Amino acid sequence: MIARRLAGRRHGLAVVGLPAVALALAPTLAPAPATGLATVQETAPAPAPADRFQAGNRHYQAGDHEAALDAYLGLYEDGFESGELHYNIGNAYYRLGELGRAILFYERARVALPQDENVRDNLELARSLTADEITPLPGFWVPRVVGWALQLVPRGWLIAILALGYLGLASILLYRLLSNGPPNWTRYAAVAAAALAFVAGTNLLIREFGVGRAERGVILQTEAAVRSAPSDDPSLQLFTIHEGAVVRIDRRSSDWLEIVLEDGKVGWVRAEDLETI
Repeated sequence: MIARRLAGRRHGLAVVGLPAVALALAPTLAPAPATGLATVQETAPAPAPADRFQAGNRHYQAGDHEAALDAYLGLYEDGFESGELHYNIGNAYYRLGELGRAILFYERARVALPQDENVRDNLELARSLTADEITPLPGFWVPRVVGWALQLVPRGWLIAILALGYLGLASILLYRLLSNGPPNWTRYAAVAAAALAFVAGTNLLIREFGVGRAERGVILQTEAAVRSAPSDDPSLQLFTIHEGAVVRIDRRSSDWLEIVLEDGKVGWVRAEDLETI
């Protein structure tokens, strides 16, 4: 059943055209250090990020998931970031049976591509295969409404609205400064433009930089002990959680993290047991 579900999505790949990938993977690679050996291999130009991405796609489609993962991780470790890249890394890890890391990169992809159905479906599938059955507590309706509202307007529109708000505010203020006895409507128009810019700017700030968003992580160990205090004392162990569990991180203490599960359970785990999303 799993194979059929993934195969129905073009092997789970985010197959993106070269121009789109070039934009998504905007950073440039640092030049290789000079060695004084002018060989043909060293002077040849390095493959473009988009070519490396597509090479990973070809390996994946050919069934060589290890080579695909190496290609994708090479980009990731060189500092390239995109939702499509995170998604494909998650797919490769999933095919190789590394469920925890698959969920980690699916979660990262969902941050960048919150409306993408493939990301959502593959994440749900992967999380359904984890060892822990965690029933989320019923959430308060306000955060759900806020989360829905934040994703209601596409990113491109938000940028346009923000620019329009700033341009309108600047134009109105300039008009008031240069006019003798400006009409009252300009005051209300300035307030409206400022409010528009504030709402759009706040939305972008939260979506792009995670301001106000709870820090979360994914358990990567096969089994992790959760304790009542940041200590290795076995008598403090409360329960265990397993690979792929998604947790909220509330506090840090040296090498320990206080986590909260979706069912409300709280405890401390070693920081090395998880990786933040």
